[in-house]
Amino acid sequence: MKNPFSPSFGSVPDNFIDRQLLAQETIRKIQEGDKLYQTSLIYGQRGSGKTALMTEIAKALSQHADWLVVNLILESDLILSILSQLQNKINQKKLTAKLDLKVSFLGLELGTSLSAEKQSLDYQAILFNLLRDLKKQGVQVLITIDEIKATPELRKFISYYQLMIREDLAVALMMAGLPKNVSELQNDDVLTFLLRANRIVLNPLDLMIIKDSYQMLFKQGGYKLELKPALYMAKQTAGFAYAFQLLGYLLWDHLETSTETTLTIATVDAVLEEFHQILYRNVYLRIYGSLTVKEKEYLQAMAQIGGDQIKNAQIGAVLQKPANYLSVYRRKLIDSQIIVATDYGYVSFLLPAFGNYLEEQMLLESL
Repeated sequence: MKNPFSPSFGSVPDNFIDRQLLAQETIRKIQEGDKLYQTSLIYGQRGSGKTALMTEIAKALSQHADWLVVNLILESDLILSILSQLQNKINQKKLTAKLDLKVSFLGLELGTSLSAEKQSLDYQAILFNLLRDLKKQGVQVLITIDEIKATPELRKFISYYQLMIREDLAVALMMAGLPKNVSELQNDDVLTFLLRANRIVLNPLDLMIIKDSYQMLFKQGGYKLELKPALYMAKQTAGFAYAFQLLGYLLWDHLETSTETTLTIATVDAVLEEFHQILYRNVYLRIYGSLTVKEKEYLQAMAQIGGDQIKNAQIGAVLQKPANYLSVYRRKLIDSQIIVATDYGYVSFLLPAFGNYLEEQMLLESL
């Protein structure tokens, strides 16, 4: 049996745990034409599984004859990219003969009949005509955009998309973004429209589901995994989707290159250093680099205090700042899914071993 874990960004892992029901429910709502789900925004920290969830939904819908899926890169000319991809999808699904439309631009050609007057239409008008014709044929379009941020390209596209909605065209939009980038949208008059979208928040995975998944997968591979080490493994991930995949991958690889057939706590400890270093390099370095100085100071104070739960008052004492000053940064870090409010007046790191990463980072910065 090959390694069932996939610690790569963007791909849909074979063991897509704790997101299947969410994906299925979202797919069903989109297919039913639920207006709330016409515009959806998947919101989560790097490594939380945003792209994987969006890919799973897009892949499922693309398999239906009455759906066309267009995946956009934010830096491109979005309208032109939609037209180009729709041409390919229409040809693949052999829908051309059903469409009384001809689109010709940059050497691309689609359909059979269009008046000379319409051939001179700009890309926006061509796209809207195509979408109207697709709607008549009962064909719907899902547009996906990953890693959204406030850019001129997105601003221009959203203006067009609002017109599509106003005209009741058969178009749905699904986007994925980091919390920090999503929060920046509220400062843009055009992009505030996205804040009214259906929010799909990717919270940490359930630790019991992680434990069960580890036990099932390692058993399928011929390895023995008792309850206690399985719970220990789940705890190391803190419910972080990327950490679940990464730890499972490293342990599987470790067992394949050893004579062990039983996975113990000692086995887990043997890969923890590598597990943490990969987390630091692939995820935490970028998260930390995106923070403001004040946000970093808040997190560094948490790391200095240590412990599973940290009093807000202790953070204030370390930074010598009043509670109302700290509450601004606490809220930003909670919204960014880096920390979480636990009991009243307490916070904890949401990401696994993030406090350890901060300690190393502070030491490095002090040298």
